[in-house]
Amino acid sequence: MSATSTPSRSLKRQHSPPDNDLLCPICFELIREAHITRCGHTFCFSCISKCVEMHIKCPKCSATLPDMNSVFPNFLLNDLVQKQKIKSAQDSDGLRDFVATESQNLSLPDVNLMLEVLNQRKHLLEAESSVAQYKLLYEFLKDLMSRKEAQLKQISQEVNLVSRDMKQVEGIIREVDDRRNRLTRAVEDAETAAGMETQKPTTLDTACCIQRKRRLQTHFDDFVECFFTIRAKDLMLNKDNKVKSTEREKTLEKGLELFKENLVKSSRYSGFKCLATLNFSSDLFNNFTIVSSIEFDKDNEFFAISGVTKRIKVFDYNAVIQDVVDVHYPCVEMTSPSKISCVSWNSYQKNVLASSDYEGTVTVWDSSTGLRSKTYQEHEKRCWSVDFNEVDTRLIASGSDDAKVKLWSLNMEHSVTCIDAKANVCCVKFNPRSSCHLAFGSADHCVHYYDLRNTKEALAVFKGHRKAVSYVKFLNKEDIVSASTDSQLKLWNINKPNCLRSYVGHINDKNFVGLATDGDYVACGSENNSLYIYYKGLSKHMHAYRFDTVRSMLERERSEDDTNEFVSAVCWRQLSRVLVAANSQGIIKILELQS
Repeated sequence: MSATSTPSRSLKRQHSPPDNDLLCPICFELIREAHITRCGHTFCFSCISKCVEMHIKCPKCSATLPDMNSVFPNFLLNDLVQKQKIKSAQDSDGLRDFVATESQNLSLPDVNLMLEVLNQRKHLLEAESSVAQYKLLYEFLKDLMSRKEAQLKQISQEVNLVSRDMKQVEGIIREVDDRRNRLTRAVEDAETAAGMETQKPTTLDTACCIQRKRRLQTHFDDFVECFFTIRAKDLMLNKDNKVKSTEREKTLEKGLELFKENLVKSSRYSGFKCLATLNFSSDLFNNFTIVSSIEFDKDNEFFAISGVTKRIKVFDYNAVIQDVVDVHYPCVEMTSPSKISCVSWNSYQKNVLASSDYEGTVTVWDSSTGLRSKTYQEHEKRCWSVDFNEVDTRLIASGSDDAKVKLWSLNMEHSVTCIDAKANVCCVKFNPRSSCHLAFGSADHCVHYYDLRNTKEALAVFKGHRKAVSYVKFLNKEDIVSASTDSQLKLWNINKPNCLRSYVGHINDKNFVGLATDGDYVACGSENNSLYIYYKGLSKHMHAYRFDTVRSMLERERSEDDTNEFVSAVCWRQLSRVLVAANSQGIIKILELQS
C-alpha cells in the first residue's frame, strides 16, 4: 500500500477542479470563446450573445449592453483556458497510465480499500450534486416569488387606482343623470304648457354608443397601455403616503380627463366616406402619374396637386364637391420643366405658391396667373421638399439630395442661409408658431431641429428610426410626427430626447407615401395602396381606406394585392374631417371621416 501512496497524492493534486475564474458565470462551464464586456466581466461568446439579445444588460452587474458592439474578445483568458484544457488532458492520461502500471501491484485488501474509498467519494459527490441542484431550484423559486410579489403589488396598486377612478366616474354619472332628468322634466313641462306633444327621451344606449363600444374593444389593449401611461404619475402619488389627498384628487381628475379625451377622440369615427374622385392625368392611357404633393391654401378654399407629370393643378374645393359629374377641371394649371416633388402655399398671400423639383430648383408661382414670379437654382441635386414659414411669411425652406437645407426670402434673389446636414435631406418643415425654428428629416435616420439664429449646431437630434426619415410634420408648437421607410411613424417632443410613441400598421419600405395631421389625428399612405389614420394617443391605426386598382383604359380591374401601387400623397383640410389623398396611379380621393 505504501507503494501506491505517493502516486495517489499526485493524482489528487492533478485532478483538482479548474479555477473558478475560468468558468462562465452563465453556463458554469469552462469558458468557450472568451469575450469581455465594457464593465469588465467575461463570458462565453454564445452565452453573452443570447443574454444581450434578450436582456440588453450584463448578467453580473446589470450594466447596460445595447448590442454586441459593447463586447470584445478576451484573448488572454482564451490562452489560459487553452492551457487548462491541455493540463486536463494530461491529467486524464496520467490517470490511465497509473491504472495501467500500478494495478498489477495492488493486493486484494488494497483493491477493497480503494473501492470503499471511491464508493464513499461517489456518494459524497452525488450528495453535493443533489444539494447544488436543489439550491438552484430554490434560487429560481425565490426569484420567481420575488417577481410575482412585485407583480401582485403592481396589480394591486393598479386595481386600487381603477377602483378609485370608477367611483369618481360613477359619482359624475349620477350627477349628470340628475341634471339630465331635471332638464327633461323642465322640457316636458314647457312642451305641455305650450300644448305640444311630448316626446320620449332617448337613452344613451343608441346605435352610436354600441358602435363606439365595439371600436373600444377592437383597440382595448392599446387603450389599457394608454390609460396606465397617462396615470403613471397617479400610481406614484398613490405610493407616497405623504402626498395630500387634495393634491391626489386634482391630479386624478386631470389624468382621467386626459384619458377620457383620448378615449372619445380615438373612438369617434367609424370609417371614410368618399366625397369626390379626380384623375390627375388628362391622358387616360398614361399609367405613370404619381402624385407627389397635395396642399390646401390658407383659407382651405383651393388645393394644389403636383407630381411627376411636371404640372401643378389648382382645384376649387367646393366646386369639386358640388359637381355632379365625375370629370373635374382645375382652375389654373402651371407647368414646370422638371418633375415636381413638393408644393407649399403662402399663409399670408393667397395666390403665392412655392414648388421644388427634381432639378433642384425652387420656384415661386402666382396661382392667379399661373406664371413664375421667382426661381432659385442653388441646389446641386434633386430638391425633395419646400415649405413656407407661417409666421414670417417671406421665408421659404428647401431640402435637397445635396445634403443642404437652404433658407430663402421673397425679398432676395439668393439664399439667406444654409445648413449643412451631412446627409441627403428628404423633408423640411417650419415650426407653425415660430419664425426661426425648423425641423428636417434626412437619410441619416434622424430628425434634426434647428434654431435658424444659430445654424452651427442643432437644438435637438431625434434618433430612433431605422431608415431614412421621409416626412416631418408639427402637431402643435412642441410635438413633431415623423415618417420613415422603416414602416413607422414616431412622435417626438422638442423638449424631450426620446420617442414618445411609435405608430405601426401601414407598409412603407421604399416610397414617399405622404404624411398629414390636424393636430389630433395623423394620416399617412401605405404601399398596399391604402390610406391609414392614427390617433396621436394610440399606437395602432384607427381606420384604413383602400384605393381601387384600375390604372388606365387599357387595363381591367387589377388584383387587390397588387403591390406596385401605393398611396403617394395626403393632405388634411384644416378645421374639418376632410382629407385629400392620391396614389401612384394619379387617382385623387376626397374623403370625409364618418362618425
